[in-house]
Amino acid sequence: MINFIKRTNIFLSGFLGTVTIAIVLLAVFGLQPGIDFTGGTIVNVSGVTDRDAFDSSLQALDVTAGSIVESDNGLVVKLEFMEEDVWNSLSTDLKSEFQDYSTESFEAIGPVLGNELIQKMLAAVLVTVVSLLFYIAWRFKDRVFGVAAILALIHDVLVILGAFAVFGKLFNVEVDVLFVTATLTAIAFSVHDTIVLFDRVREVRRRQPKIEYGEAINTAINQTLVRSLSTSLSILFVLISLLVLGGESIRWFVVALLVGTISGAYSSPFIAAPLTVWWHRRVNSKSKKK
Repeated sequence: MINFIKRTNIFLSGFLGTVTIAIVLLAVFGLQPGIDFTGGTIVNVSGVTDRDAFDSSLQALDVTAGSIVESDNGLVVKLEFMEEDVWNSLSTDLKSEFQDYSTESFEAIGPVLGNELIQKMLAAVLVTVVSLLFYIAWRFKDRVFGVAAILALIHDVLVILGAFAVFGKLFNVEVDVLFVTATLTAIAFSVHDTIVLFDRVREVRRRQPKIEYGEAINTAINQTLVRSLSTSLSILFVLISLLVLGGESIRWFVVALLVGTISGAYSSPFIAAPLTVWWHRRVNSKSKKK
C-alpha cells in the first residue's frame, strides 16, 4: 500500500503553489468575456474566405468588426450589438461584392441580457458551493470534510480559469455560457469523486474504530484510487475523441472539460484528503498542549 499521507506537506504546498499561479495568471492576463456576457453580435457567413477583403467591405459600410476568424465553411464575424434587420440590409450590399456570400447564422445579445447572465452565473456558483458545504458536512458529520471539499473545488475552478487566461492570451479564446457549463460540470465531477473518497474513509473508520485518522485516509485513497483513475480515463478518452472529431463550436468547451476532469481527479485524493489530515493533526496537537 502506497503511503500518500506522509507526503501531505508536499501536496498542500503544491495546492498553494497552483492556486497562487492561477491567481497571478488571472491578474496578469485576465479572461476575455464573450458576447454572452458583454453583449454583441456573432454572424457566421459562408462563401467568403478572404478576411481582409470582407473586413474592408464592412468598413466601407461603416461597420467595425471586433474580430473575423475563419471557420469550416466561411467566416465568423463578431460585432457590436446590431439588430438582425440591420444586418440583413447590409447583407444585400455584401452579396453584390461576394458572389457566394450567405448568412448561415445570426446571434445578438444585448448588454442588459449579458449582465443578467453574469448575475445568474455567480448566483449558480454561490448556491452550488454553499449547498455542497452543508450537504457534505451533514452527510459525514464533520464540517472539516465540507471545508476540504470546497477548497478542492476552488482549486479546480482556479485551474480552469488560469488555463483559459493563458488560452485567451495565446489563442484569443473567449469565455461564454458553454465555458460556465463546462466549469460547473467539472465541479460536479470533482465533488462526486471527493464524496466517494470520504465515504470510504467513514467506512474504514467504522470497521476499524481504533485506526489512526491519517492511516484511515491513506487506506481510503489506496482503495479508491484505481476506480477514480479508471473513471477519469474513460471520461478523458471520450473528451479527446470529441476534441479531435468535434466541430469548432465545441472545441474550447471540451478543452475546459478536459482541464477540469484532470484537475478534479487530482484534487480529491491529493488536496481534499491531505487537508483533512492536516486539520486533524492541528486539532490533536492543540489538544495535547492543553
